[in-house]
Amino acid sequence: MNNLTLHVINTLPWSNLNRDDTGTPKRAVIGGALRGMLSSQAIKRAARTDYEVKSLDKSIRSTNLAGIVADRAVVINPALEPKDALAASKKIVSALVKNAAGADTGDAKESGTSSWLSMEEIETAAAAVAAGNADVQFVDAGVTGSLSIAAFGRMFAAAPEANTAAAIAVSPAISVHKAVIETDYFSTMDEDPKATHKGASFLGVASYTSGVFYRSVTIDRAQLKRSWTGVNSETAREQLSLLVEALIYKLPSGKKNATAPYVAPLVVLAEEQSYRLAYDFETPVMPGADGGYGEPAVARLAEQRAAALDFDKGNFGIALAAGTATGVDRFGAETTGVEGLVGAVVDWILA
Repeated sequence: MNNLTLHVINTLPWSNLNRDDTGTPKRAVIGGALRGMLSSQAIKRAARTDYEVKSLDKSIRSTNLAGIVADRAVVINPALEPKDALAASKKIVSALVKNAAGADTGDAKESGTSSWLSMEEIETAAAAVAAGNADVQFVDAGVTGSLSIAAFGRMFAAAPEANTAAAIAVSPAISVHKAVIETDYFSTMDEDPKATHKGASFLGVASYTSGVFYRSVTIDRAQLKRSWTGVNSETAREQLSLLVEALIYKLPSGKKNATAPYVAPLVVLAEEQSYRLAYDFETPVMPGADGGYGEPAVARLAEQRAAALDFDKGNFGIALAAGTATGVDRFGAETTGVEGLVGAVVDWILA
């Protein structure tokens, strides 16, 4: 079996980790009910950032890749004129980012489209520019040494043959029940003892929500091995462990210091699958006997897994479960702590 899916149920206290252009928590209508939502893009960025800080396996996504390459080229070769370095860098970056008139002469302006390079690729490009070579092929088609890029994929508008297919698919996190968006009134106090007025110096409002959220992450083992050149390296196990941990723990960070909302997952269920499947919570979960949604959400996930096994048991292989909820053993899966689950997932990837 080539897929392994992590199913994660998290309680999120009062928070606004991922907001829209009006500052309101992102949301979606599912099953006729308004649900809270954390976008997959925001979840992936949070996981990628955490992984790269801990692993030092850095990459850069920017609309100014040419400028970044040029700056590095001048550091490598101080005798290089900055404007010449920028012209050469624009030429080689534009060959990937866009088809542009003037690219061959170095006159093209870089596209406003954001693109993504590993630090290794930036260093290779900068070294070529520093040496006066503006025709270098510094991105290998379909592969990369960056685990982040191999995991989440990238595309180049002007050179689709150089695209890297994503090996990990991440769903949005959606509340399993109807969500309520609440408005908080806040103020700041003027502490200047000479102030002519007393009380608030600023008044404002902010929106928040809370709930129990479900999300899924699917790892395509074969694609990851095709895309990531570091899969056989001495550091592969450590890097993969850091990424899997980040995918379990990390969520977006909007207003995190105002609400401190992070809570350990209620459950993390890892399933080996032939066909990639998630669970849906299309019918909103109702509060349990204790008034909360956590226990009913975990029970609903267990019911859906049991139904999926009845429908097509052959689609599923090994399964492990970890979490803080009561009854994690109800999934018909081996129970373990998060360290054991991460280790088993990494073993599966490297097998």
